[in-house]
Amino acid sequence: MRENLNVLAVDDHMVVLEGYHSIFKTLEGSSFSNLSIAKASDCKSAHKVIEAHRENPFDAAVIDYSIPDFPEMHLTSGHDVAVYLRKVMPECKIIMMTMHKEVEIMNSILNNVKPEGFINKSDCNTEEIAECFRNVLEGNTYYSKTVAGYIQRLEKGIVLDDIDTKIIMLLSKGIKNKNLSKYIPLSDSAIEKRKYKLKKMLDVSGDDEALVNEARKQGYV
Repeated sequence: MRENLNVLAVDDHMVVLEGYHSIFKTLEGSSFSNLSIAKASDCKSAHKVIEAHRENPFDAAVIDYSIPDFPEMHLTSGHDVAVYLRKVMPECKIIMMTMHKEVEIMNSILNNVKPEGFINKSDCNTEEIAECFRNVLEGNTYYSKTVAGYIQRLEKGIVLDDIDTKIIMLLSKGIKNKNLSKYIPLSDSAIEKRKYKLKKMLDVSGDDEALVNEARKQGYV
């Protein structure tokens, strides 16, 4: 059991920060005896806290993706803060939190941050978040349902390219089939073939609305 645990928590809602503090407190005594937690509400305050702790690195950090930016340091989101933290404190275990399900965001976090924990907030309750914190502190990784599902799709080779994604996005906005070729440099027949492939790939047997709903469910739009 480690004696001290030094944590950074970043979120623009104070009640969430207090919630993280309470969760870590419930773990106290099982994996550590003393907790020190620094809180930040945006990219600017997070940068300031990280710089102030260079000589006393954080053991773990919980960072929300959607926080106010800090243009002067080119920090536009929690993603950028996490990348910066990884560079400054490579041994710190990072847990990313987000409500986003977009493939681009999840892929960027997984590839650039390589977090030990990654939670989509819509997946988890307080007990599951505590389980994530516990697992990460014990040296394991923890991915919530949405993130784990995305990783499984990647492993199975279910990857949509830019045109696939654009077709789904246009359909989700109500663009009619006959007008898709105005936005996509493909013939009507080529677009229909793409849609057929997408439905087969995502295991959709219904109409275009069913395709959009399943794509949204899986985080593609």
